[in-house]
Amino acid sequence: MEIQNKRAGRLIKLIISGFCIGLIATIGACKKDNIKKEYPQGSNEQINTWILDSLNRYYYWAAELPKKPGLGQSPMAFFASVKNTSDRFSQLYLPNQAGVSSSRSLYGFDYAVIQEPLGQQVFGLVKCVLKGSPAERYGLKRGAYIRKVNGKVFSSSNAAALDQELLTGRTTNLVLTTLKDGTYTDQPELNMIAGLTFDQPPIHQVIEWGGAKIGYVYIDGFSGGLSRALLSVFSEFKNAAVSDLIIDLRYNSGGDVSEAAGLCAMIAPGINYNTDFIIYKGNKNGGQRKESIGAAATFDKRVDFNSLLQSNISMKSVFVLATGATASASEVLINNLRPYMQVKVIGEKTMGKDEASFLIRDERIPKQVDWEMYPIIYKLFNAQGQGGYHTGILPDTEVSEFSVLPLVPFGNVNDALLSKALLQISSQGKIGQKLSAVNEPRFTTQNSVVLSDSHLSKASQSMVLTHR
Repeated sequence: MEIQNKRAGRLIKLIISGFCIGLIATIGACKKDNIKKEYPQGSNEQINTWILDSLNRYYYWAAELPKKPGLGQSPMAFFASVKNTSDRFSQLYLPNQAGVSSSRSLYGFDYAVIQEPLGQQVFGLVKCVLKGSPAERYGLKRGAYIRKVNGKVFSSSNAAALDQELLTGRTTNLVLTTLKDGTYTDQPELNMIAGLTFDQPPIHQVIEWGGAKIGYVYIDGFSGGLSRALLSVFSEFKNAAVSDLIIDLRYNSGGDVSEAAGLCAMIAPGINYNTDFIIYKGNKNGGQRKESIGAAATFDKRVDFNSLLQSNISMKSVFVLATGATASASEVLINNLRPYMQVKVIGEKTMGKDEASFLIRDERIPKQVDWEMYPIIYKLFNAQGQGGYHTGILPDTEVSEFSVLPLVPFGNVNDALLSKALLQISSQGKIGQKLSAVNEPRFTTQNSVVLSDSHLSKASQSMVLTHR
């Protein structure tokens, strides 16, 4: 019996010892697995580890990130490889590197290359000239036709190459053309030098139409300070007792949610600081958060909410002019006004950016990674939980802004989009009885081809900006 007890004791000790050794080995392995591997400063592996860690914390699609991606790739290639297939707009960049140049950033104008359906002529059509820009100083105007860039005539085969040539270097030579009695006449060559262009002020006017006063405002972008700039515009509309409002967002690629909220606060009826405005839905870390119109608008510290309310015109409906270049915060304005008023969109389907981001950068001291990014962090919804416009917001009335050419100045009642809005507002009969004829060239683009459009390129690179 004693021998059996000793054997049993030894067996128990062996089992316990084996268990302890296994437990220690397991714990050691776990600790080893949990220790992050250190990579050399500035190596692809070190940078990409920071990118992946940041995405795991903030990225809307964090749960779908690959478990063991290849860290040895260049940061741009790595970022592209781990992005979700539904992600069209997340951005990674080095802040000390120049961004993508455009005719807007270099010279202060935007244009589209179109092929007209009658003579199959190909032109660069100037869509927008920024105030105070080199293009304005050289006399370029909205509606002008560009026939040559650096001595080369636009054609369907070289449009992309001339687009690129226009963006290369700090000078460009343009030849404009006019059409009269069926004949094109080239104008003297413009030798343009690139220069600085700043944020654009809103363009506004009160249009008297069929006995009514209609407020019209063209807004180029939702950059910081817009709400403050619009205070005087909407005070003027209020003093004029406008009965209708038309907001022209056709080229507005977006910007800050705070500026969209500030504009909403000057339009919508029956609102106060605590009126629900926007819902952000993030990953499991970000969760869901709601923000009132007052909290959203006053994130821009340059304006106070009482000032916005004092300029409020309490519209029951609003007309928004839109194109495929209407994006991000512009779409927030359209979608997030809808719980409070009727919003009628005239033009074309918008870009489809129902997502938001904020800047992610290495906050460690000292900084170890210079790269910065704007990953998609939230999906956006209005106060009633309506969103999901990633394929674009469809217009209530579809019309191409190129359906009447040449393009006329913003606010001109002969503009294709504005005239359609006035037609819907008017109770005076057909709008054609009130619109003056525009000068040649005049044709529709029903059968024409838009070969390129700088506004669409700009809108695709924009982001809805919010805060943490």
